[in-house]
Amino acid sequence: MVDMPKGALFLLKRYSSLPMFGVMLSGQGDDPDGKPTILLLNPDFGRSGEANWHRIFQWEAREQCVSFGEDWILQPEFSATSLSDINDPQDEACLTIGPDGVYFRAASGEGFRASYRQFIHVDTLDIVKDLGNTAFHLTGYRIFQNRDDRDNGRQPIYQRGI
Repeated sequence: MVDMPKGALFLLKRYSSLPMFGVMLSGQGDDPDGKPTILLLNPDFGRSGEANWHRIFQWEAREQCVSFGEDWILQPEFSATSLSDINDPQDEACLTIGPDGVYFRAASGEGFRASYRQFIHVDTLDIVKDLGNTAFHLTGYRIFQNRDDRDNGRQPIYQRGI
């Protein structure tokens, strides 16, 4: 992982045979302790009774992984029930469409309370704490390795909630 740039999509294999997909949130030299910040996409890291949102972790830079590069494309899965009311949306909502684009819904990997949720812009990877009450919340998406794969009907390399 030490050689991956910010924005790279990757696959780790740890904890027996569980594959973990993630996105590098920090660039080389951004983290003073040498541990890059990553966003894990797999929902398997939620604790019992908590929402299965994406998780933000500090990770060991020497971890071996497969990199899919930075040209990946996210395709949201839209549904008629994606508009939330004034209260927080369903726990399985993993994407949010806000005023400035599409965001991953995320929480700290060490556990969280609902008031500490964060939103990570899919294109810029900027972290936002609040998007207001007008956002659409989606429960699924697909990630393709690049635009060409998506446009030519190839299978996604990762999907969630579909």
